[in-house]
Amino acid sequence: MIIPPSTSRRHALPTLDSFVEDAMAEVSVQIVPLVSRGDVNEVPVMLNRASLEVRQLAEVVGDREIGEAIDATTEHAWLVVLGHLARVLGLVAGLEEVPIGQRRGPRHTPQSKVIEFLVGILGGIDYLQDLKRGSHPIVTDPTIAKAWAQDLFAHYSGVSRTLEAADEETLAAVVGVLRMVSRPFIEAAVLEVIKQTGHLTVDVDLTGREVSPTSTDYLDADFGWMDDEVSKGYQAAVTSLVCDRWHRLMLTLQRYTGRTQSAECLQAAVQEVEAVLGVRPRRRVELVQARRQEVVAQMERLQARLDRNRQAEERFWARIREAKAEAQVYQCEVAHLEADYRALGRQERPHSRLAKTRRRLASAQKRKARAWRNLKQIQLRIANQQNQMMELQDTLLTLDEWLAYLDADNRPNPNPVSIVLRIDAGFSTGPNLAWLIEMGYTVLTKAHHSSTAHSLRRRLPAQTDWTRVGRNAEAVSMGDYYQNDCPYPLQAMLVRYHLPGETRYTTLFYYDEAPPPVLPAWFARYNGRQTIEAGIKEGKTVFTLKRHLVRSPIGMQLQEQFALFGANFVRWAAAWVKDMLRHANSNFVAALGQVKTLVRIVSHVRARWVRNALGNTLIFDEAGPFAGTVICLTGQVALQLTLPLFNFAPL
Repeated sequence: MIIPPSTSRRHALPTLDSFVEDAMAEVSVQIVPLVSRGDVNEVPVMLNRASLEVRQLAEVVGDREIGEAIDATTEHAWLVVLGHLARVLGLVAGLEEVPIGQRRGPRHTPQSKVIEFLVGILGGIDYLQDLKRGSHPIVTDPTIAKAWAQDLFAHYSGVSRTLEAADEETLAAVVGVLRMVSRPFIEAAVLEVIKQTGHLTVDVDLTGREVSPTSTDYLDADFGWMDDEVSKGYQAAVTSLVCDRWHRLMLTLQRYTGRTQSAECLQAAVQEVEAVLGVRPRRRVELVQARRQEVVAQMERLQARLDRNRQAEERFWARIREAKAEAQVYQCEVAHLEADYRALGRQERPHSRLAKTRRRLASAQKRKARAWRNLKQIQLRIANQQNQMMELQDTLLTLDEWLAYLDADNRPNPNPVSIVLRIDAGFSTGPNLAWLIEMGYTVLTKAHHSSTAHSLRRRLPAQTDWTRVGRNAEAVSMGDYYQNDCPYPLQAMLVRYHLPGETRYTTLFYYDEAPPPVLPAWFARYNGRQTIEAGIKEGKTVFTLKRHLVRSPIGMQLQEQFALFGANFVRWAAAWVKDMLRHANSNFVAALGQVKTLVRIVSHVRARWVRNALGNTLIFDEAGPFAGTVICLTGQVALQLTLPLFNFAPL
């Protein structure tokens, strides 16, 4: 229950003004690390007695009205907190300006329904109808609407129609607003990680967004490999940044058809990451220049062979003409001799003039036929070499354009940042690896084909010293390895896993100017990419990405973008609230480090929200698991803006 206001006062109580002023004086707006990064399913209910100060605060607030005060009860305490932070950060104002091709209704704007959709995702709804038909519907809780600066929320059917009316312009505007709100936090995280480690670590992964295999309502849904099986749906390329403060920050999500493979998504995902982070590594133009020089050398060698073959072609033409002329002469001579022999009644003998002339004619015809055969062969060789020359010319033109692009990228980037990119085997095709290397990334990946491990095993000496790198894993360094279609040598590590009944092998690759770390560190560093797998799992189990809430194409993408943003937003709010706490029990302090608990539990507990001219106060129900918790949402959110030391200027 919520502590009711009391009219009796047996003790001298501080005024609300002084109480809130004291709270504001004690509040620091610096964002600090969370107390825990664990993940729990539920919080045990502890009916702790509310502190005297909490009771006094409720008693004082209950009797006073200052300005347009609000004294309301909500069943969604955490959503009120998120609404307050969303207003302060400009998220609500930004979403209220996005363009939507739908007329305003008598009670709701299309933009308010988009905001309601975001609130539902932050509250962990499993179906869109939960907005109205859930155990504690968001639509029937006016306190949440006020916290998010809305008059009231609409029926879920209206939200669905608005999402159906949204278009690409709406999606782009929403993504722009979300990135605008996220930018200061991401920039601060980037600066902090660079100061701590000297580099950034970015993970890329592809995850499936399945639909029913018999459904025909999902546009462009197709069958593909998703989560280790063939399913119908879509693919989503997801990226994240590794950082100690937030553990991970989800950066981008791009949607593809279900048949799309990992390798097709990598380059677009990396370019989106650079746009979000605002930093990028130094492009390795020297590698492209070396490739260009090699192509030029190949063209020169090919041109020399082509010139020799063209000269040979001319010689064969000359031989054909010569043999043809001789054959014509001998043909005429044979005809005259045959006529003479018939007229004189002479018989042709093996060594007669006619027989010798016949042999000379046959020899000339053979020389002509042989010259034609050689000519066709040399012409075929010339045609192949001309095709090769055209391919090399196209390659040279592509390299020149690529070199100009990389060089132009480097000029406005005086302070490049070292970025480690961790990708799984599906992304690591030869062209993708070459592209990443030339883009300046340190690459940690796994071999694209299992045949690589078989090839490396054949190179192992009879006596090999394996190094333990994991509980059931051993590894050995294999030195330089050239993967197909990648012109650069990769450092290879052959890993064997001891499993029940079998030994399994795989290959890890590494590329950087610096030598690779020792094998255990290399192995652990690559397997640290499980953080993005945990982020994807969190999105599916906490932020509704397990199923589609709507079937409209833009609505599905808005759901994905809101879920991606929500994973970060809840973390930022938790760190901010940690500084706003006036009182808190141990359950709530622990919950601030557990995103799943905040979304699935704290978002569905009762609290009393008091808002007046001095600020906002949220008092949790003393009969709930967070009894005794008081959050003073006073003042503004302060962010330390980062200096643009590592930012690149857009061209």
